Amino acid sequence: MTFVRAENWRERGMQVQAIKDKCHAIVERLGLGEDDARVQAIVHVRQFCNTLAAAPIKLQQSAERPNNVPALLAVLGLSSTADLKSMLGDLNKNAKLSFLTMVQFALENCVNQVLDAMTGKRAIRPFSRAVRLLAERAGIQPFQAKLDALLVPAWMRNSLHANGIHRHDTRIFVVEGEPYAFVEGKRVQCASWSHVLHAVVCSLSVYEEMLTSNAVSALSRIQVV
Repeated sequence: MTFVRAENWRERGMQVQAIKDKCHAIVERLGLGEDDARVQAIVHVRQFCNTLAAAPIKLQQSAERPNNVPALLAVLGLSSTADLKSMLGDLNKNAKLSFLTMVQFALENCVNQVLDAMTGKRAIRPFSRAVRLLAERAGIQPFQAKLDALLVPAWMRNSLHANGIHRHDTRIFVVEGEPYAFVEGKRVQCASWSHVLHAVVCSLSVYEEMLTSNAVSALSRIQVV
């Protein structure tokens, strides 16, 4: 999917909807029971879209209309538009990090559960190693480009957890034509809502390819743990 920098909150909401649509398509394509770990991971991503992304974005969108402000002030127990602006700014900053963190948690856990089912034993694996191993077993191509798409959300999450500063070696990923630059010791400039949502929807395309590959489709029900 081509990167588009949203110009307003309505457009950001549409970017969230694109992820929800993608999740629905993946679940339909998997054709597995709701209790399968692969389905549960994607369902959780869709739930995080509804709660951690769509809700705060919709509030911001609503606040752009002056007629909605009195109702928002009343519901949120605030006394001024300045307080509303401050609160919504804090909410979206925290929601963006929470959304990215929880999405990655769900997908990283899924990767490890699939690998456990493949190998018949439980193991603790760093995400970069685990996702590379699953991508190799699933035979995704072109390998490096799609692996990069899986790594970008994790690198974004790690940088945001470090107050927005990238603490490791400099690296520039390119996902569907959009560069994501992580410069050692510098604040990341690719962590807007649009960047986060683009990175997630692109990674989901690769997860879909891995989860529907012959190697993974051959697995029977993977129990949620």
